[in-house]
Amino acid sequence: MNPKAANLDPNLRQAYDRVMGTATPQPATSNPPQAQVDTSRSQNQVVTAKKRGGLSPILIGIVVVLFFVVYTIIWAMVFKLKIPFLP
Repeated sequence: MNPKAANLDPNLRQAYDRVMGTATPQPATSNPPQAQVDTSRSQNQVVTAKKRGGLSPILIGIVVVLFFVVYTIIWAMVFKLKIPFLP
């Protein structure tokens, strides 16, 4: 084992162990207590983050259909095609 690996940060030591395939002795470290999170508030924030303003899918569909209709009529006039409902 590399003698420099003995004084590494615990996270670096874990990465070193994974890469080198060795096991170095781990000092006992205690995890600091974590604050409890209010789950109802965090769930509420997620729901409000997903709501978006904007156009409805039905309105977008109508706009797309109208675009293709107008686009077809314009090209029919350019190529002088006979369409029964056009003059």
